[in-house]
Amino acid sequence: MSVGRLFVKAGKLLSLIIVIGTLYAYAMFQGGFVSWFLFYSVVSIIICNMLFMLYPLRWIEVERRFDKKLLSYDEKMEVTLLLKKKFPFPSLYISVMDTVPSGLEGMGKTPGTIFFFTSAKQFSYSYDIRGGKRGEYWFSPITLKTGDLFGFFHKEHQVDIEDSLTVLPRLRLLKRWKTLWNDNQETTPVTAKLMEDTFSVAGVRDYVPGDKLTSIDWKVTARAGKLVTKEFESQSGKGYTVILDNTGKFELDKMFEERIEFAASLIDDCYKQAIPAGFGVSTGEALLVEEGAKLNHFQTIYRELARLERIDMDSDPFSFFKQPVRNRSIVYITSDVTAERMNELESLLKYRNELVIALFLYEDVTDRGLRDSILTLKKQGANIVFIQSDSSVFDVTS
Repeated sequence: MSVGRLFVKAGKLLSLIIVIGTLYAYAMFQGGFVSWFLFYSVVSIIICNMLFMLYPLRWIEVERRFDKKLLSYDEKMEVTLLLKKKFPFPSLYISVMDTVPSGLEGMGKTPGTIFFFTSAKQFSYSYDIRGGKRGEYWFSPITLKTGDLFGFFHKEHQVDIEDSLTVLPRLRLLKRWKTLWNDNQETTPVTAKLMEDTFSVAGVRDYVPGDKLTSIDWKVTARAGKLVTKEFESQSGKGYTVILDNTGKFELDKMFEERIEFAASLIDDCYKQAIPAGFGVSTGEALLVEEGAKLNHFQTIYRELARLERIDMDSDPFSFFKQPVRNRSIVYITSDVTAERMNELESLLKYRNELVIALFLYEDVTDRGLRDSILTLKKQGANIVFIQSDSSVFDVTS
């Protein structure tokens, strides 16, 4: 405690002593009912104040409650602060204030309040937040304050409660993603081109929460009298492996965020169609999440996308594409194809990998080197799609 605060507290205590002494002297010299009543009334109030201040704030248990750990972009959620007294001792007032991480937007209601003359053993307060920006957020701490009737003394206690909340990236509609145009202007579904003969029904099992309705075997369900889900086995491949380019030295944050949102939208499309998906980044030697199709698996990918940060460099010496990758259906999301990356992608195609390059273009393709790279990759079997972003959709063209 600083010397200045010690002087302030000593001054407040001295003021109380002077007030009591003055009233006592007045009662002794003046006499009578009024003077003694005034003296005992003030002394009683001061004693009550002291009793209020003697109650330790650490005897109040604080809990922060919210319904879920994953919050969709722009979704609202209620946060409840629950306070429990170990002993139901009355308090003059208790102020509770939560610390909301930057990036989580409030909904007009402050994340704290003041409870006056609280004698209850348990009381609570709720406020609303909104996920305005993707990321992983940590709440801490919660601050409790109390004081006396005259404002002479104050107590403060911080309760460190670390609760995490993940805001997922924004999802947009993938316009024309399921259709690619070849040189003859014929249409071929992307998912069919990458996933042809990928799955066959291996059997059935009991339905568990999180299974997609599209995978329910309704005929067997009708015969068995209970929900039954189809189980699939892989034939020529497992599903999508989504690789996100997370580099860019002079790139705007908006460009990186758009790649994140496109990847999240693609993963969400896989989940809705019950297509297994894996996820990795261009700077990682191994996948962050292997391919899978269960709800908790996709939630893991969403968490990785929410936490992902851009690497401030032009190339990645430990590139995923430098590793021996075989027999995968890869969707590579990027905004540039360098000469080094071109060589890596050509090697990838030689190992019987199916490749779709989702290329974000913020200007017309006028760079001759980029045009030549695109043509070369197309000739070697890669599918190139161009992505243009709007406020609510990603427009996919070939």
